[in-house]
Amino acid sequence: MPLISDRTRITINLFLPQRRTPDPRHAIPQADRDLTGKTIVMTGGTDGIGRVAAGMLCDMGANLVLLGRKQAVGDRVIRELAARGGAGTASFQVCDLASMDSVKACAERILAAHDRIDVLINGAGVNATRPTFTEDGFEMNWAINYLAPILLTRLLTDRITASAPARIVYLVTNLAFLDRINMDEIAAKPDFATSEAYVESKLSGSMFMIDLAQELESKGVTVNYLHPGNIRSNLLRHLTGAKRIMGYVIRVAASPTEVGADRIVRLAACSEFDGITGAYLVEDTIRPAHPEAQNASQRKQLSRITERALKNWLPADEPASGEAVLP
Repeated sequence: MPLISDRTRITINLFLPQRRTPDPRHAIPQADRDLTGKTIVMTGGTDGIGRVAAGMLCDMGANLVLLGRKQAVGDRVIRELAARGGAGTASFQVCDLASMDSVKACAERILAAHDRIDVLINGAGVNATRPTFTEDGFEMNWAINYLAPILLTRLLTDRITASAPARIVYLVTNLAFLDRINMDEIAAKPDFATSEAYVESKLSGSMFMIDLAQELESKGVTVNYLHPGNIRSNLLRHLTGAKRIMGYVIRVAASPTEVGADRIVRLAACSEFDGITGAYLVEDTIRPAHPEAQNASQRKQLSRITERALKNWLPADEPASGEAVLP
């Protein structure tokens, strides 16, 4: 038995200085830096590590479609990307991930405007520390970190498959922080107001990605998920009191955004990951999936729960995951 739990180890590590520059051993090869003609749809690309990753991808020639909640913010980021003089292009679509109607409408606009999607990066996330609920009645962490990415991915899957070879990338947290996921608690709460909402939502997302990877493996689409490390971000902006002070210390110790952005771009673009699917990357290394994510019965129960939650926004013949539609 280890002397300290994974949760304690991860918590301690948050206060220790992290890498300050991208690891040169995992540098993106020059041959993989030409993304001319590639269309990349990205949530979370207007702030933090996503914003830095968007700049890198645009410099490499990608045609970016950035999704975000505020038009003014999106317009500013598009102007900044244009001013860089990169080889790529960038456009913006309003998409409020707290609203499933907004996600569906955004997906429809993307499909109408783009005849191919080479990469989908689900990079947006929130860590709401107080119970907050969306207009759809879902707990905020679950809505933004899990339900919205699953809905967006499902609505775009056919276009992504038609564009193969293609990739889907999903950002998670350090999943080892959670020992297990209580599916019975989730099933009993239609609003998803669970006791470990943030980590559970991210772990659930990884479980969805494993099923999706299996579904799309023969169709030329890879599906992988990434914990980019302890990266300086705005995820802790909701903390108050003493926790806010701890958040400041964590932010100082964390790696700069460039380190996390480099890891996102690497997974989205590097030929090193050709044919690799269903993988969990922790910083720069592929690690075993969380034990709960390896449990097929847990994933099947989650599929049923997700199907019920998203039934009003998915086409009638479109399951939320790779599982068959269940009554």
